[in-house]
Amino acid sequence: MAATNGLRVYDGAEFAHALQVEMDSASGEKTPDAGGRLLKRKLTGKQRASSIAAKLRRAMANAMHSTPETDVDDMMVLLVDTPNLAVRETIRDIVEHVPAIMEARQSKLTDDAIDALVSVYMRTPPNAEVERLLYDSNAKARARFFGEWPSFTSKDLADVAGHGSKNKSMTASRWKMKGKVFSIRHGGVEYFPAFQFEEGQPIETVAKVLALLGEKKSGWQLAFWFTSPNGWLAGKRPVDVLKDGDAVVSAAAREAENIAG
Repeated sequence: MAATNGLRVYDGAEFAHALQVEMDSASGEKTPDAGGRLLKRKLTGKQRASSIAAKLRRAMANAMHSTPETDVDDMMVLLVDTPNLAVRETIRDIVEHVPAIMEARQSKLTDDAIDALVSVYMRTPPNAEVERLLYDSNAKARARFFGEWPSFTSKDLADVAGHGSKNKSMTASRWKMKGKVFSIRHGGVEYFPAFQFEEGQPIETVAKVLALLGEKKSGWQLAFWFTSPNGWLAGKRPVDVLKDGDAVVSAAAREAENIAG
């Protein structure tokens, strides 16, 4: 068992045996190895055969929904002894996401990676105006976005618009400054989703939406809003009904009200 600052980590067999010891003590039975030393050594074959321990092990396996091939020895039990709710919930979030991250990276977590995980999954303190970003799901969503929706760089946009300025970023910068379009960043590069344009020019409906949401959402949040099903549009995506400007603007107004509320 590893323990530090109110945090205890047991393997499944240790925890089952610890419970057995406590049950024996509560029933008045003496256990030769009573005490913390029990949790620091592996169980012998005779102890593993204990009927009480066997019941506990089966109960743990059932509670964990393990498969027939999975034994209690394959489990780990984490006990958190702290009255701080934020600490408990943060630890829960970290632990729940570690398997997926480990599988994706296929490498051991370093101390730096663990520190990064704490920063990513740390729940925001009350009244703090910050946004919690779940790296794994957000990164996948961004990758899917680029796979589905073409985007222009500033140079691409100037070429599509037919503007011959030597400064290829001028067109995109001017439109963005006027609130006609929005951009997203990836890998240090600024991109402009192509659905904002028709025949090389900004679509008016997008500008109306940005007037309502542009200061309330980041570029990526706007990108996901335009490309996600919307309840105010009968489940349709705003990007699919941009020609129905009034409906999309109305949905944006509803969204703005929800944010303000």
